[in-house]
Amino acid sequence: MSVFVLGVDTNVLVRFLTRDDAVQSEIARNILTSRENQPIHISLVALVELVWVLTKLKRWSRRDVFEVCRDLLRSGDFVIESAALVEQCLLEAENAKCDFADALIAAVNMRAGCATTVTFDHDARTLAGMTAAETFS
Repeated sequence: MSVFVLGVDTNVLVRFLTRDDAVQSEIARNILTSRENQPIHISLVALVELVWVLTKLKRWSRRDVFEVCRDLLRSGDFVIESAALVEQCLLEAENAKCDFADALIAAVNMRAGCATTVTFDHDARTLAGMTAAETFS
């Protein structure tokens, strides 16, 4: 017996959260709040893109965006890919004051067995598993 699981693209999440397009936002709300569609799967790629869109394009504060991510993690309506890793990376990004994507890159690369990850990003280089590209040899 297979279970129906609906995946969601970033743009649907953005419309649902920002309500910046009346028609698409209503469609997104109907999809995401319908019990028959839940739980809804959110991939790591969609989540990283969501954080980027909300912080860089919509100009939401990092604090607000990270809280939205935590709300999604706590919600029984959504299943976040690698949820424990996402929670860890949100905390690490907050502590390092770097982008969520950088924290996720560092963590995923460490799990893959990388000795380090080189970066030019000044904030990201404070993360475990990151090394300043300028000093790498």
